[in-house]
Amino acid sequence: MSVDLAITSTAAFLRGLMPWIPVGNVVRGQTNGTPPPLPPAIVITELLQAQYTTTRTKMNEAGDQMTYVMPRRLDLQIDCYGVRGSEMANVACTMLRSIYAPEQFPDGVEPLYCSDPIQAPLITGEKQYEARWSLTLSLQYNAPVTVSQESFNVVGSTEAIPADITIPVE
Repeated sequence: MSVDLAITSTAAFLRGLMPWIPVGNVVRGQTNGTPPPLPPAIVITELLQAQYTTTRTKMNEAGDQMTYVMPRRLDLQIDCYGVRGSEMANVACTMLRSIYAPEQFPDGVEPLYCSDPIQAPLITGEKQYEARWSLTLSLQYNAPVTVSQESFNVVGSTEAIPADITIPVE
């Protein structure tokens, strides 16, 4: 599981709820070299990754790899642009808070909380106001890291030699 999958899953979820948004207008924010799409559009920006429990470990069956799983909370800012921005934000909020949402995300990604939408107008380069409604989505995602692991599975023959025989007592 990766942050990219969590974000693309969120984008796919939102795109499915709002068919009137043109294909390609639900995008990840802060990607250099890519201009923002024209409204109506949704821009998803990563805000925070917080590890909120202790890292868990699990060894594979063969005993040669260990997987470390870090349950993390990922906060995403979802900005809805255009004259229907308020409607898009309310649809997103309503559905992210429903029992429908968790079923739409892949294993390892779970919606936790969605804030209420707020109006956050944006002044464009042309000094015009752009309608923007913003909300924050908190997801849990499990970020596994698998590494090679040495193990001691088989014990060969051993011989116990009393310490007083090998080290003379004086």
